[in-house]
Amino acid sequence: MEPVRPAADPRADLRARWQAQDAGARYAVRRFRDPRAALRDPMLVERILDRHALRPSLKPVLDVPCGTGRLRAVLERRGMRWVGADVSPSMLAEAAASPEAALVLADAERLPFADDSFDVVVCCRLLHHLQEEELLEAVVAELVRVSARHVIASFWDSASWHAWRRRVGLRRPEGPRGRRAVSKRVLSRVFEECGAEVVDFHHSFRFVSQQTFVVARKRAAVPVRAVATRRARARLFDLDLPRAPESLGPAGS
Repeated sequence: MEPVRPAADPRADLRARWQAQDAGARYAVRRFRDPRAALRDPMLVERILDRHALRPSLKPVLDVPCGTGRLRAVLERRGMRWVGADVSPSMLAEAAASPEAALVLADAERLPFADDSFDVVVCCRLLHHLQEEELLEAVVAELVRVSARHVIASFWDSASWHAWRRRVGLRRPEGPRGRRAVSKRVLSRVFEECGAEVVDFHHSFRFVSQQTFVVARKRAAVPVRAVATRRARARLFDLDLPRAPESLGPAGS
């Protein structure tokens, strides 16, 4: 009889993906070698900043995970002070190639910053890697905690064409370690529980592009432990707890 192996820790697995010494260089050169692909996220973030009239303030903007610093130019061009945080030393080493980069080695699930430290928090290309809803809640809670006003985060929309094809078997799923689409309803509820109100969704090509951005306005910080306890209680007693009504912007659905 084979010994029972402990279940893999999704948090450790996620962190380990970007720990290779050459991960930053590979990400910078291969992942966004197409100029159009490289500009897509920065252009969407800039449109969101314009649409919601987010201007420079006394507090900086946090970019987490910042990767190789792709969003820095967009934010600094607008007069915002950029701070990049990432769990990967390799990514930070690549980002540090730019002069005077403010960089912090940090895990998005446990950010080493005080509450309300940043005017805006931008989180690009992380949430679709979070397989467990518990981990999604923990990360969102941290993003909201350190933000004083807004959180802008990208995710994979479960209403997109690619996600639908996976559900009906027309596209091969990525497996338990792959990326995960989430519904706007679930994401709105998670932000609500963490103390922020979703005010808008932005798409590069609605229902076709998987990558979608959510914009949330902070109301009040909610401790991560309180969110986890509430969810555990709901699962334990199989309760359908009442949710606050969704509040979506004109692009929401």
